[in-house]
Amino acid sequence: MLSTLICFAQQQSLITGIVFTNDYLPAEGANIVLLSATDSAFITGTAANKNGNFQLKKIPKGLYYVQVSMLGYQKNSCKANILAGKPFMLDTIYLQPEAIGLNTIVVTAKKPAIQIEADKTTINMEATIVNTGGNAFSVLETLPGVYINSNGAVSLNGKNGTKVLIDGKPAYLQGEELVSFLKSTPATSLDKIELITNPSARYDASGNSGLINIRTKKTRIMGFNLGITSNFMQGKYEKSNHSVSFNHRKGKFNLFGMYGYYSGRNYVDLQVIREFKEENPSEQTTFNQLSYRKRNEGSHYYKGGIHYFASSKTTFELALNGYTSNQAESGSLNSNFINHIGKRDSSIKSSTINDNMRNNISGTIGLIHKIDSTGKEFSLSADYLHHAVDNDQYHNDLFLYTSQNKIMAESAGTKKGTIDLLSMRSDFTYPVNEKLLLESGIKSEYVNIDNTSDYKNREQQEWEPDYGLSSHFIYKENINALYFNSRIARYKFVLEAGLRIENTNIKGQLPGNRLQADSSFSKSYINLFPSVTLSYQAGKNHSLNLSYRRRIDRPNYQDMNPFVYIFDTYTYEQGNTTLQPQFSDNLELSYLLANNYKVAVFYNQTNDVIAKSFILSENSKRVYVMPKNLATYRSCGIRLSAGNLSPVKYMQSTASIGLTHNQYEWDLRQDANKTAQTTLMFHVGNRFLLRKGWLAELTGYYNGRMAMGQMKIASFGQLTAGIQKKLWNDRASISLYSNDLFHTNRVNMTTRIGNSTARTFEKEDHCILGISITWKFSKGFESKEFKRKGEAFDTKRINL
Repeated sequence: MLSTLICFAQQQSLITGIVFTNDYLPAEGANIVLLSATDSAFITGTAANKNGNFQLKKIPKGLYYVQVSMLGYQKNSCKANILAGKPFMLDTIYLQPEAIGLNTIVVTAKKPAIQIEADKTTINMEATIVNTGGNAFSVLETLPGVYINSNGAVSLNGKNGTKVLIDGKPAYLQGEELVSFLKSTPATSLDKIELITNPSARYDASGNSGLINIRTKKTRIMGFNLGITSNFMQGKYEKSNHSVSFNHRKGKFNLFGMYGYYSGRNYVDLQVIREFKEENPSEQTTFNQLSYRKRNEGSHYYKGGIHYFASSKTTFELALNGYTSNQAESGSLNSNFINHIGKRDSSIKSSTINDNMRNNISGTIGLIHKIDSTGKEFSLSADYLHHAVDNDQYHNDLFLYTSQNKIMAESAGTKKGTIDLLSMRSDFTYPVNEKLLLESGIKSEYVNIDNTSDYKNREQQEWEPDYGLSSHFIYKENINALYFNSRIARYKFVLEAGLRIENTNIKGQLPGNRLQADSSFSKSYINLFPSVTLSYQAGKNHSLNLSYRRRIDRPNYQDMNPFVYIFDTYTYEQGNTTLQPQFSDNLELSYLLANNYKVAVFYNQTNDVIAKSFILSENSKRVYVMPKNLATYRSCGIRLSAGNLSPVKYMQSTASIGLTHNQYEWDLRQDANKTAQTTLMFHVGNRFLLRKGWLAELTGYYNGRMAMGQMKIASFGQLTAGIQKKLWNDRASISLYSNDLFHTNRVNMTTRIGNSTARTFEKEDHCILGISITWKFSKGFESKEFKRKGEAFDTKRINL
């Protein structure tokens, strides 16, 4: 009996295959049915995975039909003649779209607003109204758990040190350069945004608190497709952006492109109060400054490329994208020194002019090859980026004293800088079987930076060079990485373990001048970054996940650049060439229910954390803002998320709430310092599905008081609302929306500067009313788009 069973088992076979749509996209979720060729009896069935692959196991010898079907596509079938004990691989199966008649009822499946997974949360942009007319920066401001300010500082779930990716690849920008890029990117170009809290070893090791992956739209629909959007906004000042996008898909080629233009005015209304404490109370003074800066901004965003589908298994991509921006800023400042009895001692009236031009262009060439239908995949890609900045500053001070004396001072500066970056990588995915997946890859990255700043002061009607502030910074960096990642399933457990090895080599040079000698530095180090996630599937809808990650954040290039930015006579900001990378260890325990509800508790410790430091000059009241390595940063908390709720009919809601405790410790001039704060954050989004093509949306968030280095940021929030009407069978729409309805998105901070305290109160033009009009034209097949899981690279630190 036993020998008979063994013989029968040996005669059974495995059928494998792959299903694509007519536009070469994996037909994820397609139904696969095996029927007997003699009487059409049902034998077995399965569904295609995210790559379009499927397997039919333990099939006896015989002749069969494999029938494939999917909503919106015509059925397709093929024969399979199975021989005893021999595996059978089907030819690639293609599905053609169903013809849509005039009387056909079309059911459209909408993407959920938020998709929750153990390692990330995905926000789909097509499910939102208020962001249709904005830009990528305004979109990030409204996402659950995300904080980004005008200086480019990004945090996720109350934890600092978040990196930004674009289409799974590095944004290569930080600080104000990142803000400029995001504001130049139309919201209509965005497909979805992934908030990744537990990146695997496949990702670069940078990103202490996680990654924000902004995925742009890549239309691959057959035929010609065109989209046009115009958006007008009015706050205190007017703003507008316009974009046009297209794709033309014919045969094995897909040509795509987009152009966007932004023009607008903004303002920064800022008050700074610094209280200087002295041992002698009669010497205590208060610095009170009111400033108003007006900005005229204009930018051009563009991207284009081509996909070549050489076969169902091989795809080539060539893409080019970039932006140019011009920002002209002028401001007036009134500063007063108040003595200990509340009387004005002296004052300064200042004016500033700041013109900043940026040019960013990058190109990508890539290859993806699917080796077979089991999921084996090989990819190659190379990226090149050129980033240039040309900045001119002018500053004028009029010093007024109680003795009626007046002193005029003028300074001017020019900063020019370029960054050239080349990145190459290769990845290989190898599914050993259904329970074991192996991944590996290599990457090399090369960076060259050349920045020059020249300052001069007007003395006795003549401009004289200021060699103390002028500098020339040359920097080269090379990072080489190798990673291994594995995923194994056993019973109800899934273990994912990976190791990333990174070798970093840097060289910096500071050519001297009359006051500064030549100097240079070089470093080389190798680090290991393990990552482990253990998941327990308690049932179909229940999973428990425990993860550990070791991460690194290297100083961004601006932070190491000794260039000095003069905000005013008493506030200078400059880089620090002695910065060291920061290392962090991250733990998270999460429970996931039905892929819609998530509870997570986390702990993070970062050593040598990089944070803005405020240093008071010993010989004056001037404050130097400089990045420094603080001793330790610790963060812990809990977060609850609900992806898609329906409290009443025609209403869809998402919600999240979190509590995070941040604590910074550092030594300054041999004094121990600490800043700590527990922060409450919550986000609620509501979408109302009204009749006759009407949609409405009401979204709000609140961020409690937050610690960030030496600073404490006061609580703030925002409420946005919008209504939309779809026209002409969804070919057009018109939206009316308002951001920051009650002008509550204001940044107020308290900063410790030695024994002194500084308070800042900042307002920008967030409270706006906007109207957005979109129109889409298609000439070709009706076709579905399927999500293709991209592989992320990393994020870097560029900011000139």
